[in-house]
Amino acid sequence: MDVIDYYDEMKYSLIKAQEKKKLKFEENYNMTIESPFLDDALKKKVDVNLLEFYKEISDGFRIKWFSDEEKGIGGNIHFMEMKHVLADQKGNLYDDQDIQMNDLIQYYKPFDLISETFSCGFLITPDFVSTSIYCHNSPDPETYDLDLDFAGYMEMAYEAKIFQYWPKVLLDIKANYESAETKAFKEHMPKIFEDFDWDSFVQKYESLRLSKKE
Repeated sequence: MDVIDYYDEMKYSLIKAQEKKKLKFEENYNMTIESPFLDDALKKKVDVNLLEFYKEISDGFRIKWFSDEEKGIGGNIHFMEMKHVLADQKGNLYDDQDIQMNDLIQYYKPFDLISETFSCGFLITPDFVSTSIYCHNSPDPETYDLDLDFAGYMEMAYEAKIFQYWPKVLLDIKANYESAETKAFKEHMPKIFEDFDWDSFVQKYESLRLSKKE
C-alpha cells in the first residue's frame, strides 16, 4: 500500500470504532495544493511522498478523536499548509541560543502538529533534505530522529490510529524506555481498537526503521 492507502485505512478504522461507540472523531480539510506551488516545493526537495499526499488529499488537514475527552484519551493528526511547512521557524521554534545547543534545529521543518508543543518534520537545508522524519518538543531545542521516512510514518500512523503522542511512543521503543505516554498508549489502545497488539506494533516499527534497512 502507498501513503494514501494508509491514510484511507487509518480513517476507516476510526469510522468503524465510532460506529461501535468507542470514540468520536472530527475532520477538517483545506483545498488540495496548487500545481504552481507544488513545482516550487519540489525545487526545495520536499519528500516526494509528502508532496503527493498534499496533492491528492489536502494542503493541510486535521483529524481529531476522543474516546474520553474529559480524561484526554484520544488522538490527533494535524498537517500544516505547505507554505507553513516551508517557512523559516526562527523566532517561532528556535532562536540563536537554541542553535548553539543544537545546530539542526534551524533546519527543522514541521509538517504534523501532534500537540501544541510536539511536532514531526523533516530537516531541510539548501543542499539537503533528510529522508528520516524528526520529532521536536518545544521549548527543548533538541530534535529526535524517528528513523522513518514519510511512507513509514504514514504506515505507523495507521498502526497507532494517531493515538495521542504516538511518535513519542516510537521514540520510546527506539530508546527501550517507557514514558507516561507509552504507558497510556499500551493501556488504552486495546480497549478502543480490539485488534491492537503491542508486540505486533513494536515489530512493525522495527521492520520499517531506516537504520535496519541499511
